[in-house]
Amino acid sequence: MAVVIGSRVLCLAWCLAQLGWFLRVLLLAAFVVTWYTSILLSDCYRSPDPVTDTRSYNYMQAVKVNLGRFMLIKI
Repeated sequence: MAVVIGSRVLCLAWCLAQLGWFLRVLLLAAFVVTWYTSILLSDCYRSPDPVTDTRSYNYMQAVKVNLGRFMLIKI
């Protein structure tokens, strides 16, 4: 298993080198956007208080906590 993962990690650098400057920068920007949105999602999951470990366990709870009760749209 480690051999397969190791070869893929080494192959990633080669693949990025083959893309060229424009596509490489675009792909790295997409990685940064994905990383940033994952941080935002984890903050929404841990809000309202990350210290006391209060969490929102589903999407509707996260919307209520972060946007307020009146931002919910009932379908």
